[in-house]
Amino acid sequence: MLSIGIDLGGHTLSAGIVDLKARPPFIISRIDMPSPAGRHKSDVIGILAEAVAALAGGNETDSVGIGMPGFLDKKRETVVRLTNFPAFEDVRLPDILKEIIALKDLHVNVSMENDANCAALGEGIAGAARGCHDYIVITLGTGIGAGIVANGALVAGGHGIAGEAGHLSIMEDGILCCCGGISHLESAASADAIEKAALKCGMPADFKYIWEHRDEKEAETIVERALDSLARGIASLVATTDPERVILSGGMSKARGLAGELAIRVPPYLPAPFRPYLNIVTSSLGGDAAIIGAASLSAKAL
Repeated sequence: MLSIGIDLGGHTLSAGIVDLKARPPFIISRIDMPSPAGRHKSDVIGILAEAVAALAGGNETDSVGIGMPGFLDKKRETVVRLTNFPAFEDVRLPDILKEIIALKDLHVNVSMENDANCAALGEGIAGAARGCHDYIVITLGTGIGAGIVANGALVAGGHGIAGEAGHLSIMEDGILCCCGGISHLESAASADAIEKAALKCGMPADFKYIWEHRDEKEAETIVERALDSLARGIASLVATTDPERVILSGGMSKARGLAGELAIRVPPYLPAPFRPYLNIVTSSLGGDAAIIGAASLSAKAL
């Protein structure tokens, strides 16, 4: 059983053909493409179609799953809003994409899910959450998201939008978030927020650079704010869901020592009974998790 999984990020689109019959499933071939610079709707849909065409040619696959970085309707038929992509609202993406790739003589079933939820599915199928029934995957990148699994099932919520950890209102800055709310975690701890803060201080707008120079005064201030904010956010999620494991995923999770830093900073914000069970790890699959999870959507492998 071969299926295409796509992870749409603010900077990079990653996609792959996944063998879902293998135990554990794995990616047979993978491509990475820069996301469109302006992140505009037509350009994004175009690159999604391009990725499907590039992978489907010559491969026996009839399903495509896409991890989308934002809010989706409960039936997963419509993109409600992508907070870091302008004017990407009320878009029936699966139907549109299916019609476009049909013009290329490719006839596939298209499904979509929140990208953090896809990462959570992937980690459960083939990664750091194998064997766990209750866990959280936190995606740290352009934005911040979370995929929450409780009692072995993905938590979608009453309206399909559960797990938006980046929009926990835990700050005191009153900054307006792209989602329409204020004082959200993303405004301090996402890669975009960190890079914008760095640029204002005359430093390169590059998370990796800021992290590696965090012993320098201006970088330290930015990183300390982000780490404290993340610690508060993780503590809130842990106190709410009581997970066996918290798994860090996304581009920022690759920062050396990040999991260790957070393991030290989270406990003071937790009620004492939770502290002995805190287990923060880094994804064992990296960017492959969301691809594998997305590929499983249409194929109904779970």
